[in-house]
Amino acid sequence: MGNKSSKSSLSEEDLAFLVRNTNKSAEEIQEWHKGFLADCPSGELSKDQFVSMYSKMFPSGNADKFSENVFRTFDTNGSGTIDFREFMLALHVTSSGTPEEKLTWAFRMYDVDGSGSIDFNEMKRIVSAVYEMIGADGDLGKSHELFAKMDQNSDGLVSQDEFIAIIRQDKSLLNVLQGRA
Repeated sequence: MGNKSSKSSLSEEDLAFLVRNTNKSAEEIQEWHKGFLADCPSGELSKDQFVSMYSKMFPSGNADKFSENVFRTFDTNGSGTIDFREFMLALHVTSSGTPEEKLTWAFRMYDVDGSGSIDFNEMKRIVSAVYEMIGADGDLGKSHELFAKMDQNSDGLVSQDEFIAIIRQDKSLLNVLQGRA
């Protein structure tokens, strides 16, 4: 992948890519990189580290399943770890991304098998993980409700277009996706 010399140094290629694809300056990215290396000296964030970190943010619930799905979505190259480039892109999309970028990211998290569509079992798996993380009940009913609203053509699958269109029309569904309803 380009001219990466090691995971612990930031290549010029990665720096230029991140400046182009995030709202951060080169200086800010270099500062973030120092902090990332302080937390992850190997230059990569493991799934266990990520799950542990996420669990601290949701002490009242069980964040394990949800954080594993978030991890899978951040690990765009499927390596089993999150490198700095993946970390910064995920941070950008989740904090500063456009509504379209955020919805595309959310769709990828719900599309567990990466098939390009969400079936009911995938919906149930993620909604269940969200509700488990926040320590709430009602996940199966919410899964049915959400899936029925999103599967516009009743083919048993939710496409990315259906997912984004329905959430744009009905902002309350976003609350369900995030376990707030």
